Amino acid sequence: MTQHHIHIIILVVSTLFCLGSKAQNIHTINPYLNAEERNGGFSSDSVETTGVPEGLYAWHISPRFGDIIPATYDTIPHRFQNENQTMGVTGHYNFTGNLGAPRISHFFNEQGVNMQSAPFIFKTPYDYFLKSTDALLFTNTKSPFTTLTYHSCGNKQNGEDRLKAMFAVNAGKKLGLGFNADYLYGRGYYEGQSTADFDGMVYASYRSDNYQMHAYVQHTYLKTRENGGIENDDYVNRPEIFPTRYGTGDMPINLAKAWNKIGGNKVFLTHRYSLGFHRFRDAKGQIVPEAVVKQMAAAAAATQTKDTTMVSTIAQPRVPKDRAENVPVHTDNDTLKITSEFVPVSSFIHTLCVDDNTRRFISNEANNSNSPGYFNDFYLPGDSALDRTHHLGIENTFAVELHEGMNRWMKMGLRLFGKHELAKFDFKSPSFTAADKRKFVENYFTVGAQILSTQSKIITYNVLGELRTTGSDWGEFNVEGNAKLNIPIKKDSLQFVVNGFVRNERPSFYYRHYMARNAWWDNNNLNKMFHARVNASLRYKDTQIGVSLENIQNYTYFEETLTPFENSDSYTSYRHAIGVAQASKNVQLLGITLNQNFHWGIFNWENELAYQVSSNKAVYPVPAFSAYSNVYLLFHIAKVLRTEIGADVRYFTRYAAPAYSPIIGQFAVQDAQYATRIGNYPIINAYANFHLKRTRFYLMASHVNYSSGAGRPFLVPHYPLNRLTIHFGVSWNFVN
Repeated sequence: MTQHHIHIIILVVSTLFCLGSKAQNIHTINPYLNAEERNGGFSSDSVETTGVPEGLYAWHISPRFGDIIPATYDTIPHRFQNENQTMGVTGHYNFTGNLGAPRISHFFNEQGVNMQSAPFIFKTPYDYFLKSTDALLFTNTKSPFTTLTYHSCGNKQNGEDRLKAMFAVNAGKKLGLGFNADYLYGRGYYEGQSTADFDGMVYASYRSDNYQMHAYVQHTYLKTRENGGIENDDYVNRPEIFPTRYGTGDMPINLAKAWNKIGGNKVFLTHRYSLGFHRFRDAKGQIVPEAVVKQMAAAAAATQTKDTTMVSTIAQPRVPKDRAENVPVHTDNDTLKITSEFVPVSSFIHTLCVDDNTRRFISNEANNSNSPGYFNDFYLPGDSALDRTHHLGIENTFAVELHEGMNRWMKMGLRLFGKHELAKFDFKSPSFTAADKRKFVENYFTVGAQILSTQSKIITYNVLGELRTTGSDWGEFNVEGNAKLNIPIKKDSLQFVVNGFVRNERPSFYYRHYMARNAWWDNNNLNKMFHARVNASLRYKDTQIGVSLENIQNYTYFEETLTPFENSDSYTSYRHAIGVAQASKNVQLLGITLNQNFHWGIFNWENELAYQVSSNKAVYPVPAFSAYSNVYLLFHIAKVLRTEIGADVRYFTRYAAPAYSPIIGQFAVQDAQYATRIGNYPIINAYANFHLKRTRFYLMASHVNYSSGAGRPFLVPHYPLNRLTIHFGVSWNFVN
């Protein structure tokens, strides 16, 4: 049984488990809890139907310290038709053409991951499918909650399918459990580009006043067939010059019998223990002294003894056992609502992350230095490639926090933390000799501090600084932060958000070392990168303006080298090599983005316009102008069927976009001598998007403007886009 079949079985079992869960009422509503506790963290408009309480509260966490970040569960119908687009909801990403294929953003402020936190770079091009820790939703639900989502396109020979199952349940008010399973299979319209990806995760959270815990276990397997692109772009751009018209599956490709396989397992745990006290507030939000609460509680107890028919509908004040008993509070016939809140004074935080990853590149087509085919360089003997690299990372972070608001003098929170990282890397190949150095071990120690303020309704901020060392190699540091200003104006608010970082970082491991049959380097003398970025945005109602500035010294990147040769069809092909380079001059980048939405009755028009400029396009190319526009009619049929009918378009100007290298599974700067420019080609989709009670579904025609021989339908050099395709998707949410 193959791993592909195992993943399908796991997903089917998960789906059946979701569907088979029996209805149950996990929460018993206790009238003696405060408003938030009575609703389990839900808004007060949670309702109960057919005896099953409904309500779902979801949140993200920060991967460093497990901070709670409120979020919305993914049940929003708007733009559901774009949810499964590898190019992104608004077309920010270039990708190699198939569902789940490698991609890279053409917005520079969505590139440049922190090299200190992402050593296994081979997962980066798959961020469409793989979710980071801060993107995972943790849940608290009144009853078991399930979401099943299915997307489909094409047929069994060339189509695409994706099935997602999400399940959430609670065991009591504080312990939330759930799992996510995600499987996609893109057969591919072009030869040799199939994808088969699986990602499964089990998560748990526990939230009480003193103790909080978030944990998950994740298993990932990604299998991508690599074809190296089509042999000649004119198969698409000028089909009339060939004696026969090629179908998408008939076009000759550069690389045959090649696969990129990535496997991963991850265990994550963050938890904290907090010391603090309880504070009481009345219905107007005013703080009530504890002595007054005790007196009121005693009076209420006496009143309740005299009148046993009185029913309390108030919130019960939660008082520590050594202070007062929990009893309802009354004043005559009126109920005085007293709510309690836990005020943390200090917290002790621990975060553990164990990340185990493997990447294999397989090329079974017989080639070597005498008959190289696609490859230019051969560092190991043999007629085929079976390259393997493995990474194991273990991180432990310990932090102490003094909380904001613990008293009137503490206007901001303060964290002090330390982290140890153990990173192991190794390379394997059947052609390695005993003399080859194949294993590397690195240890890093990090110390840092963070100040933060999150309680104000007007302005919030946090700033973090850290210093990283191996014990002998000093100089790596990271300073990052963000701030948000919110000014209420009439029924809306003016929001100003700024964030950014300054880093001096050592290029991550695989820029320094790589060992395989067709790529090999030991770059021990790479300079540290000095990287600074600032993003700022201003939003009011339907208008948002964003500005990004970036400066990079010693920019480190992959670069492609091509060697031309004449193939059997008497036209020029290229042999491929890949390496690492550093820019000799600083690279500066500027980006300006405008988002503007319009609404006139049922007519809606959404727009995103972006301008970017790079001071060194040879090493950091970006399109000068990008745009996304979405026009649709929004109305209801029979008052219950929410309907969107419209069309959207993505566009960017021509530029020498990064090429994709199957050898290392990464995007690289093109060889300047043979660079291909892409862009100046719109991609238009037409769709009908619906929402009925718990169900979302859509029908979409993608790339409706395709015309044979017209334009240059490429998002990555030599990897053409799919022609006109019809997509269907449905998502069903239900409470068991």
